Amino acid sequence: MSKPVYIIMGVSGCGKTTVGKLWAQEASLPFFDADDFHPQANIDKMANGLPLNDTDRQPWLQRMAKEAKEWSETSGAVLACSALKEDYRQLLESTTAINWIFLSGSFETIYKRMQARSGHYMKPEMLQSQFDALEAPAYGLILDIEQPVDELVGQIKEKYLMQVKSTIGLYGLGVMGTSLARNIAGKGWSLSVHNRTTAGEERRVDNYLETYGNDKTQGFKDVAAFVASLEQPRKIIVMVPAGKAIDTVIDQLSPLMDADDLLMDCGNSQFELTNARMEKLGAKGIHFYGVGVSGGEKGALEGPSIMIGGDTASYPIVAPILESIAAKDAHGKACAALVGPQGSGHFVKMIHNGIEYAEMQLLAELYALLRPSMDNEAMADLFDGWNQGPDNSFLLQITAQILRKKEKDVYLLDKVLDQAANKGTGSWSSQLALQLGIPNNMMSAAVFARYVSAFKANRTVWAVAPKEIETTIDLEQIAAAYHTARLINHHQGFELIRLAAENYGWQIDLSETARIWTRGCIIQSNLMENLVATLGKQQSILEAPEIRESVHSNEPKLNYLLQLGLAQRIALPCFSAAWNYWLGMTSANGPANMIQAQRDHFGGHTYRRTDKDGSFTSNWETNG
Repeated sequence: MSKPVYIIMGVSGCGKTTVGKLWAQEASLPFFDADDFHPQANIDKMANGLPLNDTDRQPWLQRMAKEAKEWSETSGAVLACSALKEDYRQLLESTTAINWIFLSGSFETIYKRMQARSGHYMKPEMLQSQFDALEAPAYGLILDIEQPVDELVGQIKEKYLMQVKSTIGLYGLGVMGTSLARNIAGKGWSLSVHNRTTAGEERRVDNYLETYGNDKTQGFKDVAAFVASLEQPRKIIVMVPAGKAIDTVIDQLSPLMDADDLLMDCGNSQFELTNARMEKLGAKGIHFYGVGVSGGEKGALEGPSIMIGGDTASYPIVAPILESIAAKDAHGKACAALVGPQGSGHFVKMIHNGIEYAEMQLLAELYALLRPSMDNEAMADLFDGWNQGPDNSFLLQITAQILRKKEKDVYLLDKVLDQAANKGTGSWSSQLALQLGIPNNMMSAAVFARYVSAFKANRTVWAVAPKEIETTIDLEQIAAAYHTARLINHHQGFELIRLAAENYGWQIDLSETARIWTRGCIIQSNLMENLVATLGKQQSILEAPEIRESVHSNEPKLNYLLQLGLAQRIALPCFSAAWNYWLGMTSANGPANMIQAQRDHFGGHTYRRTDKDGSFTSNWETNG
């Protein structure tokens, strides 16, 4: 683990050397004065009463940064250094984490001190230039030099040596991170929070503490102090965007952590990358978990569904925290579970999002199908009615709310541009299905529908007016078709989990997965409640005779919905995908024999026969 490096900063004459030496003695660390590292040209310039400029300071600051890195790798250190500007501090911190201590005082107090000292090359007359250059930090430990020196050192000691350790840390105070931190603190856990201090994010820690802080919450802008504030084994949740940001944070945190500490990535990371990160950190003895968190901002605050992937041995260390902040199912059990090893937590979250994509697309297609004949209020009433029955779901509920929302006298939905964004998890699910040869056309249809929506300019130029039909829509048939498509969507999603898990050697309990999806997450629904029991008895949803019979009996309703769409020139890709999947999976004899014959004709790829064993190839251009 890296050794601590403290920089006592402030203008000349504030007491950096005095306080720094006493603190170094208290902390058993070597003391250094940055003034001793100035090149002679700088010393001569200051001795002649000339202030240094940024060009003069640059090589000096670079040397200090190099020294700080060496100290962090060897003995640790206390350095007295003016570090007046933010740019200077960032350069000094570019090589290692710094614990900043700012000695703050008035011009009058410090000027009197400088007049009283002798033999120093920094003359009192130069003090004003230092105050002019000072950009006081809002982070670190800020001390008022009007206090006695022993009290100043005591405050430093209280912060860094006598600090009460937090049970868990959270890195990343964006929307989801802030909500999750509030949830953790609200459950009574002692918490340390940290956020990077890049442009636009400088005050996130301060804002969190000012708005939500309590006596069990500590905030840190210094990452080393953040890690040091945690009880061992350390438990850290990372809530930053997936991708390179995760690796940057891992590279920042892991040198400060010890073997048996736990690091949890709670973003939407690709599970293959999670596997690689686990292997990398496992070599250092650090336990890495890929944790899927579903429920959005509100879920993170009030109780999300949590899907955890990682090793079973260390999970009990963090289980009480994660399970306490999760949503609770109908029986009061936490909607959080260790679903399997490696990146299985992020994998299951990815499939959750794939199911979510298709569920959202089905509702969007219903909206497109019904809006020519129903206004927003009537459609909202319809969906509210469905929400009282077997198709009750979070997504159906919010869709009705969206339909009713007005901005002044205009429905807000009518002002929303019809271009859908995506964060990648839906397409990752489709890519995995293609990679493993698992039929999952509803997720793919939903993803491609979003891609089609992105081509707004083309759609506008190529637009053809929809056809108007004079018919009364049978809403009971529409409801049955919607229910049927949802059954097929959920079947495809759970099949993708089952078959992919077999491929990766994971033992994922599908019934338990359905259970943790009954509350807190985006796809929570009555259907999911019923699937807990269904998947406890069968490997897959369509293996249940009653579900298969329900889909079969509703074939005419799904056909009716699709015919309505065709008659009005309304694209219904997700409903069509459900129909085609069902027909394909319930047809004993399909047309794939033609595909195999074509492949053999142009490529000699061989085929199998129905009347004898083995592989065959034929000359398809001649008979006999």
